[in-house]
Amino acid sequence: MSLIPRPSALVTALAFLIAACGNATGDAAKPAPTEAPAAPAILGHIKGAADAPLTVIEYASPTCSHCKHFHDDVMPTVEEKFIATGKVKFIFREYPLNDIDVVAYAMANCAGEDKFFDVLDDLFEHQQDIFDASKSGTIKQILLDIAARHGIADEKAFDACTVNRAIRQRIADTIMTGDTFGVHATPTFVVNGQVKPADQDARSGETFEAYLNGELAKLSE
Repeated sequence: MSLIPRPSALVTALAFLIAACGNATGDAAKPAPTEAPAAPAILGHIKGAADAPLTVIEYASPTCSHCKHFHDDVMPTVEEKFIATGKVKFIFREYPLNDIDVVAYAMANCAGEDKFFDVLDDLFEHQQDIFDASKSGTIKQILLDIAARHGIADEKAFDACTVNRAIRQRIADTIMTGDTFGVHATPTFVVNGQVKPADQDARSGETFEAYLNGELAKLSE
């Protein structure tokens, strides 16, 4: 799978003002209408059994076309054959490539852990709309529409989410875990602590299934 390189100074994206997303009025000094949801016990968003023999971590961006391909065409196989069967604990970790990603991930975290993957699905489903809106200057409205579908009721709540320091710090901490693995592109996969080799194909459900089955077989050797 081809990879999209990240910007060289990615963590600095977390210093953005919501105005970077277009026509914003958020004020970090104002209290959020609700507190940020409690942080998960570990960094990332988890699917699958805690005691699964394989732990697969994906570092991804909602504006990465290859991440969308994995989400749409490969992840269903992972869900059906590995997560549902107790073979894989899957951890999704935010790895934003731009300011839009940072805002989108802040929104997804603010929606709550139980809604994170629903927001992620929505972001990937409307990826082209997000691209188009970023060119036309209407990106904030697209993100507001997505937020409203997942319980973030209005612009004030949305703005509070995107400037929430605890959420932005959590995203920054997640990025730093990727740096410890040498992540420089999305999607990147880490399986039981080892980065997936580039020669292991993740472009289809069949090839990624073969790779994961090979990793499971190694555990029995």
